[in-house]
Amino acid sequence: MQGYYERLAAALLPMLADRALIRDAIISAVFITVLMICRSLMRRAILRRHDLGPEVRRRWVVYLRNTALGVFFLGMIFIWGHEIQTFAVSLVAIAAAIVLATKEMILCMLGSIYRSSSNAFTVGDRVEIGGIRGQVIDMNIVSTTLMESSHALQHQGTVGRSITVPNSLLLNQPVFNESMLGDYVLQTIHIAITRVDDWLKAELVLLEAGQIIAAEYALDLSRHARELERRYALESPMIEPRVRIFLDRYEEIGLQLQIAVPLGQRAKIEQRVLRMFLQGMEK
Repeated sequence: MQGYYERLAAALLPMLADRALIRDAIISAVFITVLMICRSLMRRAILRRHDLGPEVRRRWVVYLRNTALGVFFLGMIFIWGHEIQTFAVSLVAIAAAIVLATKEMILCMLGSIYRSSSNAFTVGDRVEIGGIRGQVIDMNIVSTTLMESSHALQHQGTVGRSITVPNSLLLNQPVFNESMLGDYVLQTIHIAITRVDDWLKAELVLLEAGQIIAAEYALDLSRHARELERRYALESPMIEPRVRIFLDRYEEIGLQLQIAVPLGQRAKIEQRVLRMFLQGMEK
């Protein structure tokens, strides 16, 4: 009699295992379908919000995609937990090999955790990672996509191509975020004149050009500086343009204009300053 029950159990176990596998597969298919429908509806609702700016809508679309991906992984782990546990036990012998094979992927995920926990940057920020400069247009758990900035001008004018950077770079490369403190950055414009030129006039013309341009957004810049001072407990940032003089070369006099400019307009404002300087020196 005992042998009969053992044979019956041996015959039923594969059937029960197959039924559990089919059940989990059906639940997974329903879960994925519902998740994709919800993500599609929410994405469409975000894109239809014309009261939000393009940067905000793109940021919310990225957040929605990453959240949906996280929910997908959690759901799969919850549904297939028993099978995953059984499979994991069988992989103990080759765990070290798997870690070595996925080392770069693990580093990318750790870089994503580091980015999120330190709030290093977000979508729309202008950053420099490992010598690559650009505006962040997308990011996920393994990579960050930048719209490359011009290296020839060394400013923030984009050159129309995207660069995908692995998040593992965040663990061993410094990240320079020019948007970390808001909508203005400190721009430095260098001009060199000879020793025989009228450097007093050049200094006055350069400073006047900076003051004329800074006056166009002086009120907004002043409010922004007070907000930074209050939020980050910083000393009042430099608002008024100033000119510094350098004598690094015997045959030249270096003039350096420091001026706060709106983020994304560095190259445009520098060209305006240079043109105003040349016109002022010709008078």
